[in-house]
Amino acid sequence: MIQPTTFNITTLVLLSLTVWVIVTRYRTKLDSNWPLFYYVALAGYTGKFDGTMNPVPVIAATAMALLLRFEFLGGWVMKAIQYVETAALVYVLWRCLQLVLGV
Repeated sequence: MIQPTTFNITTLVLLSLTVWVIVTRYRTKLDSNWPLFYYVALAGYTGKFDGTMNPVPVIAATAMALLLRFEFLGGWVMKAIQYVETAALVYVLWRCLQLVLGV
């Protein structure tokens, strides 16, 4: 049973926002600013709850999001960057589930 603590609720909100970002990355234009607001929240979460996330995938996902936002690349390079970002976001999903479920 998931306990309704501030940490768990914040983690569940981050989990749902992560799913939203993954879905919108593949359904809308890549030059949207909304995912950048998510990355600000993710950085804040990582800083506030120290030790919950490995900062390397968070930094990698943020860097890939900035490269996608300013889309000066195209073709297979853009797709490769998008896949790296998705892989880092899947890590965030996995880690959020671990934190909430206590696994």
